[in-house]
Amino acid sequence: MATKNQKKLAVKKVAKQAKKNPKIFIILLLIVLVIGGVVAVLYFTGTLDNIINKINGVKDAESTQTTPQSTAQPTSSQSSPAQSTGTGTHSHEDEDGIVENIIYDNFQIHFLELGNDRAGDSVYIKAGDKDILIDAGSLGSSSTTIINYVNNYCTDGKLEYVIATHAHKDHIAGFAGTVNNKAKNYKGETVGRTGVLYYYDVENLIDFAYTEKTGVDNKTAVSGDYSSGTEYGKYLSAREFAIGNNTVHTTAKELWESNNTTITLAEGLTMDILYNYYYFNSSSDENNYSVCTMFNYNNHHFVLTGDLEKEGEEKLAEYYDGTTPEKTLPHCDLFKGGHHGSPTSSNECLLEKLTPSMCCVCCCAGTSEYTPCLERQFPSQAFINRIAQYTSRVYVTSMIKYIDNEWKFTSMNGNIIVSFNGTKVGLNASNNLIRLKDTEWFNEKIYAVKTSEKDAWNRAGDKIDIYKNCDRKDTTNFYTSETAGAVLVSRRVWPQNGVQ
Repeated sequence: MATKNQKKLAVKKVAKQAKKNPKIFIILLLIVLVIGGVVAVLYFTGTLDNIINKINGVKDAESTQTTPQSTAQPTSSQSSPAQSTGTGTHSHEDEDGIVENIIYDNFQIHFLELGNDRAGDSVYIKAGDKDILIDAGSLGSSSTTIINYVNNYCTDGKLEYVIATHAHKDHIAGFAGTVNNKAKNYKGETVGRTGVLYYYDVENLIDFAYTEKTGVDNKTAVSGDYSSGTEYGKYLSAREFAIGNNTVHTTAKELWESNNTTITLAEGLTMDILYNYYYFNSSSDENNYSVCTMFNYNNHHFVLTGDLEKEGEEKLAEYYDGTTPEKTLPHCDLFKGGHHGSPTSSNECLLEKLTPSMCCVCCCAGTSEYTPCLERQFPSQAFINRIAQYTSRVYVTSMIKYIDNEWKFTSMNGNIIVSFNGTKVGLNASNNLIRLKDTEWFNEKIYAVKTSEKDAWNRAGDKIDIYKNCDRKDTTNFYTSETAGAVLVSRRVWPQNGVQ
């Protein structure tokens, strides 16, 4: 850039030339006046803005093709988006800095639909040339859905990191998959099961330290300790199979004990295994053993806490007290809704530290899988009341809907993809980008019966009035206008003091 002195010298030089040859000076002046006139016309007609926007649009498109290089293998990784998740042609940046309808190559987090009406978690992450899978769904059959999706991105058959957050079947069932004598791995070798841990080469497997079933370190558990019919027993067998194929297995507890909790994935991109009190102590609630992660890319952060419950969140917030940079939880661009948006997770003690800009929830909204009580079905009203204080950008993978005289699983937002190119956060989804509070599901009126009973999730043990919208747990026999005592109520309500 020219200095002030250089600019003065240039002006003097032009003045000298003008004195020597005034005709040239007049011609140059006329050219400047013509160019200025054209720019003025473009500006006042709005044409100039359109030209600038087109140029910026080209720049944004080009930025999606830049992938950070792994520190281990400095080669380009251009991933092709799955057919169900197009990159979009009409991207725009909202006032919160999030660019919709775009997928950046550099770093991607995919919240997967699992092809059924169970809650279930499975999150695929593309980090440079590293492939990461956190959890593997609710049913053994989820493995096929997960593999078919991940194969659109993972082209070498290797997952560098797999994380099993805790031992509940809606998070680990797809690791073992189902028995199929013809099932093959990505190499075409017959392995006899459809699970993720059988199909891929897995470089590192990180899982939970304890399980409530034994109260002992999960590292010592072997499949013989459990019936082969249990999902945990199947997971242990799958884990042993992976270890036999050179997978390095460790627990979150061991990583903390060895001071090895930050993993470099690419230049400027790391994965932290966050502290959890229940890596080291037993709990009566399996969810509290959840492996918690934070992905850091430059000064942007993305947090996933599995199914961590209130006790675990309180301990986590207590540890990250802000006394040092290492013990400070930063503002995050993305928070994965805890425990599928249950009323017992995503509590204020954690949210006030993360102040998330966006929240994605893995669940099938409105099912009675765990409860017949309307307010507590995922995503619960209590969760909505709390997250609404920080963001209106709440997205949900799936929902249950009455289709062709039957209650069926269908997409809400679908497969949700949050991405980042080092500067901007991108957002895309296979179905739509309608925020939860604006969906038809959220705002519809449904029939429910008011009842008074002890709320299983009221930790104070108080009796409160609640509504039920079906006659018992784990059913799709929802109430109608003909149900005795049924009245129309709002399925969900966005709080007036929430972010709009």
